[in-house]
Amino acid sequence: MTDPELVRTQTFPLPGPLELDIAVTLGRVEVKLDAEEPEATVEIRHDPDAEQPWTQGISSLLSWVSERFGDQLGTDLNGTPADAVQQTRLEQTGNRLTVHAPKALPLRNIPLAVTVIAPAGSAVEVRAGSANVTVSGSAGRVDVSTGAGEIRLDRSEGAATVRSGSGAIRLGPTLAGLHLRTGSGDVEVASLSGSATLATGTADVWLGTVSGSVLARSGSGDLSVAEAASGNLELVTGSGDIRIGVRPGVAAEVDLTASAGKVSSELDVALNRPDGEIPLNVRARTGSGTAMITRAAQ
Repeated sequence: MTDPELVRTQTFPLPGPLELDIAVTLGRVEVKLDAEEPEATVEIRHDPDAEQPWTQGISSLLSWVSERFGDQLGTDLNGTPADAVQQTRLEQTGNRLTVHAPKALPLRNIPLAVTVIAPAGSAVEVRAGSANVTVSGSAGRVDVSTGAGEIRLDRSEGAATVRSGSGAIRLGPTLAGLHLRTGSGDVEVASLSGSATLATGTADVWLGTVSGSVLARSGSGDLSVAEAASGNLELVTGSGDIRIGVRPGVAAEVDLTASAGKVSSELDVALNRPDGEIPLNVRARTGSGTAMITRAAQ
């Protein structure tokens, strides 16, 4: 049975889309967006499964310092999971709902699981040190930043910003543009509309259907587009491979370069430029990898 002091639940009668502001140092964050949800519910609990080895070392050090020098310091450096749960800031201002875990030691090193249920279309902002972040349902604007941890997002109707030091990133349809940056951890995006920039260190990037302006850069990762439908596509990688599928029936202007690798195209080549505007422009560069452009699978 769960200790009631380790779980905190609060409901806010806020109909309509909200602005969610969530911040944790360790643990996990889950946001569930439901079109039928008439209010917002927040649950905060201790998440011992997310405990990191280095946090145990810090906790042991703080306990030793507190035992030896607590009287001189005039404070107790020990902290409990119940303290972390109860001291998490949870407040409502208008349609903005804030959930901020404690920032000060030792409570910041206690992992917490934060679950928020809110109306669909809510804007979601999450800041996490080391935590998995999941947003299910349809969100409005999204801004997620983690040092480490997996990021999953079902659908974004507004502009999306995603930043991660390490950890896989899985995004559903992103309909109003994307700014993404990660060091390591592979990236998958089901579909992209609008303007998008993606930058990775070593991570591979896979994009589903693309209809917009996309700039993707990687130090050593592979860059793949399953179906390029329209827009301007620029892909650059140092040592990774590039593969682009063009939607059948779509005319494309293509410029592929591989400094030390191979370049290949399975597209039909027209001797004369077609009348009217060309719907798709592709520019791809790789240093030592291969660059290939094909027709997308039907």
